[in-house]
Amino acid sequence: MPTLIERILARVAFHHARRTFQQFERACADVDRAQQQALQRALAQVRGSRFWHEHRLGAVRTPADLRSALPLHAYENLRPVLERVADGDVGALLARGAAPRMFATSSGTTARTKLIPVTPAFIADYRRGWNTFGLKMLLDHPDAVLRHILQSSGRHDESRSAGGVPCGAITGLLARSQKRIVRRFYVGTPTIAAIRDTRTRQYVLMRSGIARDVAFAVTANPATLVQLARLADEQSESLIRDVRDGALSADLGADEPLRPALTAGFRPDPAAARRLEQLRDEHGALRPRDYWRLSFLACWTGGSMGHYLPRVREWYGDLPIRDVGLLASEGRVSLPLDDNTPVGVLDVTSALFEFLPIEAADRVLNHGAGSLGGGASTHGAAATLSARELEVGRDYVVILSNTTGLLRYRLDDVVRVHGWWRQCPLVEFLHRAGRVASVAGEKLTENQVVAAVAAAAESLNMPTPDFMLAPVWGDPPHYRLSTTTDDPAFGPAVDRELSRQNSEYAGRREGGRLGRLSVRPVSASVFAAMDARLVARQGATAEQYKRPCLVPVVEGDDQALGGDAKT
Repeated sequence: MPTLIERILARVAFHHARRTFQQFERACADVDRAQQQALQRALAQVRGSRFWHEHRLGAVRTPADLRSALPLHAYENLRPVLERVADGDVGALLARGAAPRMFATSSGTTARTKLIPVTPAFIADYRRGWNTFGLKMLLDHPDAVLRHILQSSGRHDESRSAGGVPCGAITGLLARSQKRIVRRFYVGTPTIAAIRDTRTRQYVLMRSGIARDVAFAVTANPATLVQLARLADEQSESLIRDVRDGALSADLGADEPLRPALTAGFRPDPAAARRLEQLRDEHGALRPRDYWRLSFLACWTGGSMGHYLPRVREWYGDLPIRDVGLLASEGRVSLPLDDNTPVGVLDVTSALFEFLPIEAADRVLNHGAGSLGGGASTHGAAATLSARELEVGRDYVVILSNTTGLLRYRLDDVVRVHGWWRQCPLVEFLHRAGRVASVAGEKLTENQVVAAVAAAAESLNMPTPDFMLAPVWGDPPHYRLSTTTDDPAFGPAVDRELSRQNSEYAGRREGGRLGRLSVRPVSASVFAAMDARLVARQGATAEQYKRPCLVPVVEGDDQALGGDAKT
């Protein structure tokens, strides 16, 4: 039970968070002012840097000035300057005082990981977004206040940059710097994130929380919720024994030095162990819906993530689910304010936003990253739109300028506008722009697939066969390679190379959120027939036609290749 001091401190924290939400409401009622302030905060992070002088950003006063000064940037355009920052040359991009506390890592369009500078200002913006989101969530579910929280977060120091700065998940840094009154209610400690083996890490998290009064669970990917619940059921005998004995039976291997910190709060609890055993016997399985008194869940529900929700409810019950919003390593885009919808309010306090209509974005993508800018009069591309210029029912690609030092950055997430809240658009994440597939958060790009197939063929000393890759739904989902080779070694080789090309694919394969790649033999004539259909449909010449190598839609390869592919 919370102590009197904790109740008082929680009331103070709740009051502060309520003010944060009220400030967000005011910003949404005056979007132009909020976006102007976001621009000034973004510019302050690069003021005086070589990037600032090179692009003459001292003359920028308004969003229109920024569009005139800079083209749109994809990550690969900015990689050279960002890598100089990672090497320790902060002044290449960032202002004095804006040295990054860490680099958030994410998969890029090539095998090389993206490194996003996490400046002190960006940490404040990121935390403010989470506070705003969390406050509204708890206002809607007051029975969850001062009860335990299960949260899965990553490690902020998985590696180090050449300049010695930690690289990893920003959620790990936020967990370590969380206020004590809030951290008191998380069932897991930040130390858990340091466990290298995914399954062991998940076991320790469930051991830490299974006997507590958990009010809600929050994790970006709903697949993680399913994994946690399933593992606890599979390991129920061991977990119940650990709860009874106040122990941790997990084999930590190389992470054994972490054991004292991981077990510091464990105490024998025979009564809780008996209750868990009774629930397992009564229901035939040990499920969170039975052993926790849950108020709601928080995870992604939009895009391909919606496929997981039926299985989430099988384990956790028919609960309200609050989408955590469109959230990337580069920053937050939306703040959902209601349960059971992926639609959220554009977070106009976190960044200056621009939007490309999807039709114009396709042309920009086809011309290559960064070769076109955002202002029709200055850079020759279709003009970007501001937040207040969007139309309900239309789809747009998100561009942001924020306190990471990224200006006019093509996030390449596609959103659909559903309406308005105050002066802010309500947006829903649909998918990544271009040919990018993501059924478990891996963001696999077409050029990664092409590179992986070529490397696999070379490793087997064979010519590159015809091929097409597409996600297939399952438990867990996986990718299917339709190809003209019948070499049994080819599929495993491609799977290995995909892990080398994309670190997030590798992590999800290792963690069990993605299954092993499957192979489907397809004749060369099926590929030829597809090529002929697509050339005719697109009205292109054979020289202009580019065969799709990655189909992002689940089982979209069936439609692309035609009925013969299924045989």
